[in-house]
Amino acid sequence: MDDFSKAKDIIDNSKNVVIVSNKEDFGQDALGAATGTFFALKNKKSVFAPRDKNPEELVGFLKETAERKKFVVSFSNEVSEVFYEKRGNGLDLYLVPKNINDVDLKNFSCKIVSDKEQDPLSSPPVFDTVIAFNINSFQELENYFEEDIGSIYQCAVINISNKPGNENYGEVNLIDEKSSLSEKVVLLLETAQAEINEKAASFLLWGIASSLKSFKTPQALGIIKKLVQEGGHFYSNRPGEESRRKIALFEKTIKNLCLWKKHNLYFSALSDNDIKDIGSTSSDLSFVVEKMKNLFLLPSFVLFWESKSSPLTVKGVFYSDQKEVIDKIKNAYQGNFKGQGGIFITGKQDLGSAKKELISLFK
Repeated sequence: MDDFSKAKDIIDNSKNVVIVSNKEDFGQDALGAATGTFFALKNKKSVFAPRDKNPEELVGFLKETAERKKFVVSFSNEVSEVFYEKRGNGLDLYLVPKNINDVDLKNFSCKIVSDKEQDPLSSPPVFDTVIAFNINSFQELENYFEEDIGSIYQCAVINISNKPGNENYGEVNLIDEKSSLSEKVVLLLETAQAEINEKAASFLLWGIASSLKSFKTPQALGIIKKLVQEGGHFYSNRPGEESRRKIALFEKTIKNLCLWKKHNLYFSALSDNDIKDIGSTSSDLSFVVEKMKNLFLLPSFVLFWESKSSPLTVKGVFYSDQKEVIDKIKNAYQGNFKGQGGIFITGKQDLGSAKKELISLFK
């Protein structure tokens, strides 16, 4: 049985899972991995990330979950209809009494109640599984449980790390100095058949993307594509409509991404509806190409899109560090080329025909 299968068995048989992260060595990758694990497992297991066993950054992201409240509206008589209408950032809730004579403020009340059955930022009295991130030794792990040292001798440890010097002290040791923690967590969650929901996918995506320059494995881009398809979103430190629109177009491009291995050429295509549904325009494509080049470090990338001109025309933009790819595109299409890239017109009116022509060009 491989390590991922062993980890699956541990998670399947666990009741209370505690997440512990190295407080002294905690970056965006570790934050993405630990938080992604929390949100992926919390609907399936009781999961805890205690304040005293994790960095403040992680606690801050989970605090909202720990302190979530619900606004409860009560009406003591029968109602025939319940509906709501959105109003700006809020909404109006409507209750239609079955009997008009029941309309009395005494029959109506509202209150705020806590939604928490457990505090995920505290340690449970009993737990059976520990997931440790970048903690190199069992002795180091013991330091996190000084107040109840005997507790960790009774549970299984899943040890996840990409730091040198790890002592492989866990029942399962997922140690890889060439892979991001977040990427390793995705593979673990897939094996464990855990739900990688939108929030989990977004944190894991953030973790992997933040560490691509340090950890670039052959499967990293495929995992990123899968996380985007699962509803994950890229983090932006520039909130606003323009930033949201550009990132949404970037995510749509990733969803449609494919690879032609023979030439190490990555290709994606955007329909007119893909662009319009996001509220975007072709002017945002330069952002997409820049991200593909500088974030993913792709050697060659071609993007087709349907131009709004009449009749509909498929245009392309590309860059490549391979002379063969550059020469083939320059010789096949009319466009504006400079250095290792350029913009061109395919002469086709639909993406399918344009893609077939490009494939035949590189056969």
